Amino acid sequence: MQSKIHAMLDRPLILLSNREPYEHVHKPNGIEVRFPAGGLVSALDPILRRTHGTWVAWASGNADRTVADDVGRLAVPPGDPSYTLRRVWLSENDVEGFYLGFANSALWPLCHLFVSKVDIRRSDWESYEHANRMFAAAVVQEAERVGGAPMVWVHDYHFALAPSLIRPLVPDALIHQFWHIPFPPPDVFGILPVGVQDSLLRGLLGNDLIEFQTDGFAWNFMDCVARTLPEAQVSLDQSVIHLDGRQTRVGAFPISIDVAEWQRLAALPHTTDVCRTLRQRYAPRERQLVVSVDRMDYTKGIERRLRALEHMWTDSPERRGTFTMLIVATPSRTDIPAYARLERDVLEAIERLNDEFRTLDWTPIVLVHENVDADLLAAVYRAADVCVVSSLQDGMNLVAKEFIACRTDGNGVLVLSRFAGASDELSAALLVNPFFIDAFADTLAVALDMPRHERVERMTALRDRVTNATIEDWLEGILAAAEAADHAAEGGAAAL
Repeated sequence: MQSKIHAMLDRPLILLSNREPYEHVHKPNGIEVRFPAGGLVSALDPILRRTHGTWVAWASGNADRTVADDVGRLAVPPGDPSYTLRRVWLSENDVEGFYLGFANSALWPLCHLFVSKVDIRRSDWESYEHANRMFAAAVVQEAERVGGAPMVWVHDYHFALAPSLIRPLVPDALIHQFWHIPFPPPDVFGILPVGVQDSLLRGLLGNDLIEFQTDGFAWNFMDCVARTLPEAQVSLDQSVIHLDGRQTRVGAFPISIDVAEWQRLAALPHTTDVCRTLRQRYAPRERQLVVSVDRMDYTKGIERRLRALEHMWTDSPERRGTFTMLIVATPSRTDIPAYARLERDVLEAIERLNDEFRTLDWTPIVLVHENVDADLLAAVYRAADVCVVSSLQDGMNLVAKEFIACRTDGNGVLVLSRFAGASDELSAALLVNPFFIDAFADTLAVALDMPRHERVERMTALRDRVTNATIEDWLEGILAAAEAADHAAEGGAAAL
């Protein structure tokens, strides 16, 4: 599959993302290289290696500057250099206004429909504009260095303005963008100041193709354009927008995971040992183990999950002691007050519930509040009887797919929020509305009581879906659509 994807790339590839694929940090024994977890980097890093492309990203490591040249370039991967990492330096003010400010205190809650948490400040918006200009300038410099007509692939909501900034300076480039999170409907998007709405949409329409997680998010975007930019011609049927003499195509490309890698991790002897330890410690004898894996983020519905557990243990005391809830919640954006409050509230709620319901041989809720490596996560997924994903709004949620990939035994139940993008694909899961606490508790009871033959039947259907829509399939689909969009822009009639 990778060779097929490589063959589709006949242009120099320049990728722009907020996070970098390799981060250098000072340690007592010298400089250490960190590799960020996540399917995106593991999927795209091999493509960059094979095409000898360029990755432009924020230099977030405290030793990043030490190992880069004056411009911010260095060859990666360490020890086997095959492509260029171009780092962009952000000041503390940039991080405060661009990243913590407009990107994650305005756009993030807005796109996830948490309107009460949207915090818009003029200085943050100006910082967002400034940062987008900086990153766009770095992409333009790299395009001039590599020459030709590059493919520029922009990632996520941090860079809504960059495509239209890059477009006039690299007119032959094929520019497209993957929007990882939800896109809000017009009434919610309209919370932003009018000028900001206009700038964001015009910035995104500098792309030849915009990729969303679901059809619903793509339709929301086209609705926002139709209402905000009356001069734009929006064709919902063809998923094409015409503005200022050029066209932008829009489509749904649900992201997936490296299924083979998760299956490999699940099969490691060490994973089996850890899985056995988890079962012995938290689910001895007939007790079951329910797990959840999230960042500590208010969009993940952790507090509502705790309320559903409290409801169940209060109304059905016979359920006490029959299962343990293992919550893996990695710290996230703790510099933002809303996240700091969430962390405090979750920790207090878990302590209160454990105090109320614990017995001599049972702790109802076990919290792992630290970063966890992928191999340990694979053991958690394997050890679980039930995995709960209770997002209140989510672009996709890859935890659901990771759990399925690791269940090579064909067993296990997935309880999945119908507000996660993954619910569009994973209909064999037990879908739940996490806002309806009573029904949430009822669904969890159904999962715990589900007979083995139904668990196997549902998991078989889920595994068929996930193994036939991998991260490589996602990449191939996007690259094919990007080329089709490019041909259409040149006057062809190719459809997505």
